[in-house]
Amino acid sequence: MSTGCVRLLAFSLALPALSGCFRNSAPPQFYMLTAVEAGQPRATPLETEPLVGLGPIRIPAYLDRDPIVTAVSPQEYKLSDDHRWAERLDVTLARVSAENLSRQIPSERIVMHPWPRDTKPDFQVAIDLQDLYVDPTGTARLNALWTLRDKQGAGESRGFSCRLPASATDYTVMVDVQSRCLARLNRVIADAIRAATAR
Repeated sequence: MSTGCVRLLAFSLALPALSGCFRNSAPPQFYMLTAVEAGQPRATPLETEPLVGLGPIRIPAYLDRDPIVTAVSPQEYKLSDDHRWAERLDVTLARVSAENLSRQIPSERIVMHPWPRDTKPDFQVAIDLQDLYVDPTGTARLNALWTLRDKQGAGESRGFSCRLPASATDYTVMVDVQSRCLARLNRVIADAIRAATAR
């Protein structure tokens, strides 16, 4: 048998093994943040239910991607091809925040940015997410700046930071705890809206 034939036979035998490896590789898993407040009772109704405009919600470029980001060190981050967001992160943040706020304020009158020009929210909430990741110790971190403006455009910006124990390896736990951090941010915002409505 010639050398060329031997090489061709070896390559032919290797193909089934290679295809078997590809078939057995696990598909990526997809995750979504959830509304933690969905299982909680609604807050005490206000005398006047405010119209809340939610958005814009901005995320940093390093989070604007499908793979979930974790930190390997303070300077190094890892993108997981096996664990991804099921939808755009800014879309998820907006949807889940709306669900949480509807119970925390409470108000069913929440409009998403951009809203029609003839719509005049009593309050507008803008969120600038700065960080959302799990560090090497398994701690979930969420940092954000948020701004609350009234109908006249007056308002102020405030910082928010959340640190909760999660997991360094279990992405289901990571995302669950990140949802809890987002719910805490939404709770702070809801409390500010309730206080402003009562004035």
